[in-house]
Amino acid sequence: MLINAELIKHLKTQIPRKIVNGEEKIIVSYSGGPDSRFLLEVLFRIIKNPEKNIIVCHLNYKIRNDESDFDEQLVEKTCNDMNLVIEKFTCDLSKEKKGIQEKARDLRFEVFFKLSKKYSTNYIFLGHNLDDHVETILLNIIRGTNINGLYGIKNKSTIKSLDTKIHIIRPLLNLKKQDISKYCDDNNLEFRIDLSNSSNNYSRNLIRNNIIPEFKKINPKVLESIDSLSKGINNNSKEKILELGEFKGLSLYLAKNTIIERINSYSKNNIFLNKKHHLMIENVLLQKSKSENLPENIIFFENKGIFLLKKIQKKEKKEFINFEVIIPSKINLPTGEILKTKIVNNPKNIINDNNNKIYINEKYFGQKLFIRSRKEGDKIFQINTKTKTRVKKILSNYKNTKEKENVLIFSSESEIIWILGIRQSLDSYVKHDDKQAIEISLLKNSI
Repeated sequence: MLINAELIKHLKTQIPRKIVNGEEKIIVSYSGGPDSRFLLEVLFRIIKNPEKNIIVCHLNYKIRNDESDFDEQLVEKTCNDMNLVIEKFTCDLSKEKKGIQEKARDLRFEVFFKLSKKYSTNYIFLGHNLDDHVETILLNIIRGTNINGLYGIKNKSTIKSLDTKIHIIRPLLNLKKQDISKYCDDNNLEFRIDLSNSSNNYSRNLIRNNIIPEFKKINPKVLESIDSLSKGINNNSKEKILELGEFKGLSLYLAKNTIIERINSYSKNNIFLNKKHHLMIENVLLQKSKSENLPENIIFFENKGIFLLKKIQKKEKKEFINFEVIIPSKINLPTGEILKTKIVNNPKNIINDNNNKIYINEKYFGQKLFIRSRKEGDKIFQINTKTKTRVKKILSNYKNTKEKENVLIFSSESEIIWILGIRQSLDSYVKHDDKQAIEISLLKNSI
């Protein structure tokens, strides 16, 4: 059986190199379920000399009577087939009525410390997955938590006793339970299902069976969304202190929260800010960006160390102008000006120093010519350039803002000939051997 190469590559990054190289033994907790079965299979494929370096640990709590014994039998059979050392422990909790999960956890840790000493290893591998991580976060929220409760399950943690320190590694935290189970099914990895997981007597089961499925109706990727939130908070716990501006000495996390409060107050609404918007705010706070556009036409920017908000006035969408120009003719433009065209014969020694008048060469006779609005991406040939220049760039250097906004384009079907009153295309100039030319004038309406 082959395991996806990308998955192996990813999981290897979660495991210390000395373990991958077979230089350190590890203890793998194996319940008989799909998650721990998958974990065991992956570690068996990744670690050098797995038969010598993997110790399997199984605890039978006797909670589910014969079902618990069947789990143990499957674990023992799997380990025998893989030629792995197995350590089995029976911890009878069948008569316990309260706090069973907490007592089971304490017993597990007790066994882990015992095996750690026996096999001289400080590494324990557990099969928690993304679903477990999200369920833990939701449990913490429901029970009442501070920001630490949003960390969820950590992929690496440490537990200590008087004389021993154990490193807990959970390499499957980025994988969904359904994907793990599917992999086991597809590759004939035998596992058992704990039927007590379908009972909603436990809070975690209620979240797993009822609450998360409802969340998925709103957002099918809710597991990834909550995980992303958790990762963001974990990153914020290690983040930099701002060094400049009004938030100097404050953490990025607190500064960002202050800005979000300002945004909600400024807009008088609770604006939804997604991950992308949070990154935009951070970029301005960290001075990686001078300004960012946020929802509801709000711009967030920095000016002399002060972080400010401003409402962008949404411009009304103007009607797009586009009509054909007949030569010769006189046309009233929507700007209130007049466009006059006429034919000039024997255009020799033409001198033109008027921005509102141009002469174009005879190649345009017979072509369709137009007056139209400016479009995004428009380009024109300029003097002393071999390539076209964006009209937007030319206009950015033009001082008359009002005219710039209302500027019209004179063009053929294939090229821009004139940015009216501003710039003529190099290709359109009259040539010395032209017998005719077209004169185009932009006149003020006297009415």
